[in-house]
Amino acid sequence: MKNFKQIIKQLHTFLLLWSTQSFSSLGSSMTGFALILWSYEQHGSALLTSFLSICTYAPYVLLSIFAGTLSDKWNKKVTMLLCDGMAALTTIVVLYLLNTHQLQLWHLYVVNSVNGIMNALQQPASDVTITLLTPRELYQQVSSLRSFSDSLITVLVPVIASSLYAFLGLRAVIAFDLITFMTALFDPNTSLRINEE
Repeated sequence: MKNFKQIIKQLHTFLLLWSTQSFSSLGSSMTGFALILWSYEQHGSALLTSFLSICTYAPYVLLSIFAGTLSDKWNKKVTMLLCDGMAALTTIVVLYLLNTHQLQLWHLYVVNSVNGIMNALQQPASDVTITLLTPRELYQQVSSLRSFSDSLITVLVPVIASSLYAFLGLRAVIAFDLITFMTALFDPNTSLRINEE
């Protein structure tokens, strides 16, 4: 049985990718949560606010039917970087509109729809990339780590996002999101060559 150091060495590349992607996902999820708070605070309508989630998940569900096939045809690393980049761009647009006092609810519907599409395209590319980077005998450990990070993000997002929003405002949450994106962008694995054959 392999010792702990050997496992860490084998999973070194995955651990870097997993940690930076999880950190970036935390930031993105926090922004999404904070925008829900902002929407309800501005409009006081649960119905209008609920459309934010619909605009995120409807494109994701619909495109997921084809996303796997599309991902197989495209370069995985490029797909992940472009999707992350587009998500960051929409966040910057929201920040600009907020700073110029032009941010409206329909802007967020569009932004969430774009992010839903990007998530649908990125997810299968990320899944395949992690599979390619992971030795077959360590699939179970990797799956456990990914489940752990997903669960941890689900728990942390409402706590951190609502705290930042309450004390520092929406801009602080967005700034944190952009910082997490930069962490993922400058991840050493962005220069990694992935054998996709």
